[in-house]
Amino acid sequence: MNKSLPLILLLLFSAPVWGLDQVFLEPVSPVSPALKAEGGVSTSNAEGWDALFVNPAAYASDNVSVTLLSVGGALYMPLSGLSQLLNDSGSLSTFNPLDSNNPITSLFNSVLAQGTVGAKTSLGIGWVGKNLGTGVMMEDQVIAASALPATTLAIQHTVSGVIGMAWPFDVGLGTLKLGAALRPEEVSLFNPQVTDVISNGANLSAYTVAAGFGLGWDLGARWEYGQFKTGLVIRDIGSTIINFQNFTGTQWSMGLGFPSNGSTTGTTLYRIPTVIGVGTTWTPDVGSLAPVVQPALSLDFQIPLMDQYTQPSFWTWTHLGGEVTFLRFLTVRTGLNQGYFTFGLGVKVFVVDFNLAIYTDEMGRYSGLNPRSSLATELAFHL
Repeated sequence: MNKSLPLILLLLFSAPVWGLDQVFLEPVSPVSPALKAEGGVSTSNAEGWDALFVNPAAYASDNVSVTLLSVGGALYMPLSGLSQLLNDSGSLSTFNPLDSNNPITSLFNSVLAQGTVGAKTSLGIGWVGKNLGTGVMMEDQVIAASALPATTLAIQHTVSGVIGMAWPFDVGLGTLKLGAALRPEEVSLFNPQVTDVISNGANLSAYTVAAGFGLGWDLGARWEYGQFKTGLVIRDIGSTIINFQNFTGTQWSMGLGFPSNGSTTGTTLYRIPTVIGVGTTWTPDVGSLAPVVQPALSLDFQIPLMDQYTQPSFWTWTHLGGEVTFLRFLTVRTGLNQGYFTFGLGVKVFVVDFNLAIYTDEMGRYSGLNPRSSLATELAFHL
């Protein structure tokens, strides 16, 4: 083997980032309360729609999962702030975001001072199984970046597709599944103020939108033997580079989010960093009790090769979760996500699947630095 190959690959992957200011984007993935409720574990345990944007090795499943529609949403808010808003919910009818003396405005600003406030939604369809994985997902995220009444909103609109293949191999001691996926992604960013949104309504002509296209690719492996599944995935190999151009809101809307002939944004590089995930899942054999109660336990390490702080700590890599399914329709989930407790429920009746999760993601370098608490739900129709 050519000993210089690893160095050449490193240079190719890192060359685009030399000499440029960098803005890091979060990995593209739909809202998945089922995974978040289990502490964010996903490398070895995700199946069907949940695995589509996570580990392409899962595409080698003998069972086909067709997602006719998945609608997910997450509310970002410190848990203490959510409690405050619920206690004062009767005053929401009088909320005026332009009035700095409004009691709900003051409450909103006090909650914002405690942590991230915003929301995320996702909508998608997909197919996973028989060696093939493919689907389309649209995602919107809004985060309040400053206090009312002059609140600036950070809005991100993403459309992502995925197409991939996986193959199973009998290795004597179990089955080894290997997969690869390609993900074209279009990302749009703009930062209006609440006052502009209220005065202009849905009129995008008042805004400048930065839109860019990138192509991410993933490699995944999963070894299945008896009660255990062990997975490995490399997501956004070499970093997914998003090259942005500036457009007027009118250009963006007339292009249906895929405009052309805009102006460049300069030397800022937007990228989604490479993440290596390794994990294992244990599903104990409970024999004749399986139709009544089936537990599972998973451990996952998800290691970004470079994040916005460039030196992530051990706890931000670590994900631990478990679930217990009762009567094959009700699932209770819990776990530790980057040092934070998570909890959730799932109900599956025929083709309808509903999931809920309460969890916290760490957006900083170590646990406790910049937590983002969320309440997420998903309603999906799977065949």
